[in-house]
Amino acid sequence: MPSATHHHHADLWSGLAAREAALVNAVAAGQDHEQPRRALVDFLRGEVFAHLQTEEMVLYNVARGVGAHALVAALELDHKSLLSLVEHIDQAATGLDAALSARALVMLFVLRMEKEETVLIPTLTEAGVDVSILIAGRPEMLGTDQDR
Repeated sequence: MPSATHHHHADLWSGLAAREAALVNAVAAGQDHEQPRRALVDFLRGEVFAHLQTEEMVLYNVARGVGAHALVAALELDHKSLLSLVEHIDQAATGLDAALSARALVMLFVLRMEKEETVLIPTLTEAGVDVSILIAGRPEMLGTDQDR
């Protein structure tokens, strides 16, 4: 797996975890949680969604082409669940509901990253696909610091 992909996943996770913690901490302290909730949802709808959409467009189409249809179907279910959790966070009636959904989203996102790194990319590599070429020049997949 390209190291830039791993670093970008780590950056996404770090940004996500920090925003989720800010929301959980605000709710736990009985403080206004709207700003941390908005920051989390904006991050998800910006950087995280861009990564997921590019991943679907680039990696999933190639994975289907090498016959990994069941794997792609499973990963697409994860994406649908992530999108649903973002809506739950955004529309939650209480801060506690938003925080619980945020915690679930972080856990699902970590699992999703692990599947990409340990199942999807190795499957493509074993099929003779050079993943580095597929994702070259795609900051949504590599982050903005692609020289790592």
